Parts: sequence; structure tokens; C-alpha cells
Amino acid sequence: MRDIRAERKTARKKAAAERESAALALTSAGVPADVATAWLNRRGLPAAGSSQLLDLAERCASVWRLIPGPNGERTLLTVLAASALGDPHALDRGSPIAVGVLRLLGHEMPDSADAWRVAWEEHAIDCDPVSSRVLVLNLELDGNAACVRMSRVAGPEPLWLTLRSLSGTFRTEEPDVYVCENPSVLVAAADAIGKSSRPLVCTNGRPSAATLRLLTQLSAGGTTLHVRADDDVSGREVVAGLRASIPNARLWRYTLRSPDTPRYEEQDRDVLLHDLDRSRAPQ
Repeated sequence: MRDIRAERKTARKKAAAERESAALALTSAGVPADVATAWLNRRGLPAAGSSQLLDLAERCASVWRLIPGPNGERTLLTVLAASALGDPHALDRGSPIAVGVLRLLGHEMPDSADAWRVAWEEHAIDCDPVSSRVLVLNLELDGNAACVRMSRVAGPEPLWLTLRSLSGTFRTEEPDVYVCENPSVLVAAADAIGKSSRPLVCTNGRPSAATLRLLTQLSAGGTTLHVRADDDVSGREVVAGLRASIPNARLWRYTLRSPDTPRYEEQDRDVLLHDLDRSRAPQ
């Protein structure tokens, strides 16, 4: 006959021992003890006692050891994964190890590709520095980042800046920069106003990691941002998100009320172009 009580007692001891080993693996890698304890108490981890929890903790610890410090050089997520785990795809979005490491770093699982990039970027880790982009017009920059050289040769032509090009220092002498949601507004400004247009940044929907890096650094340098989007549910989420990241951003012909009928930037194109035209007095 099986001794069920003894088996359960043995299983509890085995689970407790694995939890202790998992905690030790994390703290030995430099994870603060309280962070390791909180991590082990999270739901969604493999059950202790099957060796899967310890395996996950050891893999997360291997990644933790190689995460750049406050003054370290930036690294690519694929390089980090290959160096720590021998597989450049081991930290792809949705992998248990990636989720585990982000939780150790204080993040919940990001709900979008851009939020995923932003979460890693906070720790000097870049997911894909060339696919995240931001569209700008007449935004001339100073500094040592690659985007500075690009902005100076673009002239009054719409310019895509990648997240990679925004690595380094940059600022603008322009006191005000305007922000819209739709490329159609920026293209209209390029066509109708050209070099007389005030600097304009287009989020192209929800702001990308590149957009957020550009706008937050411009704001930190003293530039006043004037932001807007479509006057609908998603547009208000865009504006609310920007103002959460950049609290001193101002609204540009926009309110955060819920309109009875959605209104889109294209419907206000003429008045927006008037605001952007340096040769015209403000209305």
C-alpha cells in the first residue's frame, strides 16, 4: 500500500528545497533577495518540485549577470540572449525566460511590441533599433547622435528616424515642436508649407519606442511639445499616453473629453497647417 501522507511530505520537502535553490541561483547572480523572493511568489511560475522552477531561475540568473549596468554600453536583445543562453531567440517576445527576466526588472508582460521595446530599452537593451521609427518634418537637431546629421540634410522633406539613429545626444534650438498622429498631416505640411513649416513629429498611430525617445529627450532639453491626435477613442489614448510620459506637454487644438462624434485630423487640416506656417499669425 502507498503511504500518501509520506509521499506528500516528501513532495513538500522537495518543492521547498527547489525554491531555496532557485532563490540562491538568483541572489548569487546579483538579484536583490527581496526581489528574488517576490519573483518566486508570483503566479504563473512552474510548480516547485519538478526541477522546472530551478531551471527557469538559473536561466534568468544567467541573463541577469549580463544585463548592462547604469554606465554600461547598450546591447541588442539577441546578443544578450546568445551570450547568456547560447540562443539568440531565447529572449524573444513571449518566452518564459524573457517574461521572467522582465519581472525581475520590475515589469509586467508588455501588451504590445512597442511596450516590449520600451521595457527593455530602460535597461540599455535594444530589441530592434532599426524597425522602430518616427516620422519628422523640419526638425533640425544638434548633438552627436546619427539623427543629427540626417536632420540637417533632409531639409523640408519628411524624414524617418530610427531608434538606432536616436542613440546619443540630440536637442533642437526650436522652442516649440508640434506632434500629430497621422502622416497625412505631415505630408500636407511638407507639400503646402515646406521649409516655412514649424517642426512637426508624427506618431503614426500609437507612439513607437523611437517616438517616445525623441519626444522625451526633446522635452528634457527644454523644448515645448504641442500634442494632438484624432479625436476618437484611440486618439485620446495616444494623447493621454504622451502626456503621461511627458507631463509638461501641451495640447494642440485638442481636449481629452469624449466627443459625441469622432473627429479626425484630416478634417482640421487647414487650421493645423495655419498653426504650422511660420509666415502666418496665430489664429
